[in-house]
This record gives sequence, C-alpha cells and structure tokens, in this order.
Amino acid sequence: MSMPCRAFRLFPKAHSGATAIEFAIVAPVFFLLLLSLFEIGLLFVRMAMLDFAVTRVSKSIYIGSVSSEVAKGEYTQADIKADVCKLMGALVPECNREITVELREISSIARLPNTNAKCRDSQTNVNPSVTFNPGGSRSVVFMRVCVTVDLLTPGLGFGLALPKTDTNRHEVISAAAFMNEPF
Repeated sequence: MSMPCRAFRLFPKAHSGATAIEFAIVAPVFFLLLLSLFEIGLLFVRMAMLDFAVTRVSKSIYIGSVSSEVAKGEYTQADIKADVCKLMGALVPECNREITVELREISSIARLPNTNAKCRDSQTNVNPSVTFNPGGSRSVVFMRVCVTVDLLTPGLGFGLALPKTDTNRHEVISAAAFMNEPF
C-alpha cells in the first residue's frame, strides 16, 4: 500500500489538534460578544451618570441655590459644564472638551425644542453655538447636555448599530425641563 493512501486512511482517526481547531472557530465569536457586552454596559453607565449629573445641576438652578450667581452672571455655561463633568467622574475622559450645555427659557413644558442636540466633537474643533439662558423666577427652562465619547469597539457588534458622528464617535444626550422656583 502506498504511503499517501495509508495517511489518507488514518486521517479520520487522528484527534490531535481537534480542540485547538474548535477554539479557533468559537473564540472570535465569543470575544466579539464579550467586548460588545462590555461596550453596552459602559455606554449605559455613561448615560445613567449623565442623567444623574443633569438632574443634580438643574436642581441647583431651579431651587434658586445659584440664582444670585446667575443674576450677576457669575454662574456661567462653563460652571455648568464643570459641575456636570465633576459629577460624571472619570467615565468621560476630557469631559470639559467633549461637552455641550444648552439652557433656554421656553413658554411651557408643551413647547419643548424639537431640534436635535448640537454636540461638540473635539476632534473636529467645531464648537456649536447653543442658547444659554437660565431664566428668571417662575420661568420654565429646558436644559440639554450632550457629551461625545469614543467607542471601544466601533467596528464590532453593538458598535456597528450605534449612530455615529462624522469622526466615529457616539453622542450621549440627556435633557431636563423644569420650572424655576419663585426666588
């Protein structure tokens, strides 16, 4: 019997390396799923922390704890950005460069702005112009904060389904509407 025929006959009986082949087939799918799950978790934590920060900062505005500073022009858009970034912690690196704060007085809760959020993307060096008016006593105010973040796995799994900016970044947006107390 020739050598090639004998090797071909023994091929189905050889089991060495079978586990390595199975691992090579399953591992990429497993790691894709694992990275996508981590990405989803991190994104939801960022969203929750941004909502928390917007709620806390808007509360300081509507209960009037910063009303005297606002009236004097001392509590500015930069102060709100700093407060939101401080509350978000290390979840958004370079938060002060990636954040946009919009604050506008509206006639009623039923008349919320229907335009999309304008977000700052530090990679394009475009700083969008947004309204900053904290309103006065008993005025209804709409606050919207947008932060752009990098995705860890933009070309894999969940990262493919997310809306992106022109520079492949994701916008995390939170909004609140409130009525200022009579201060």
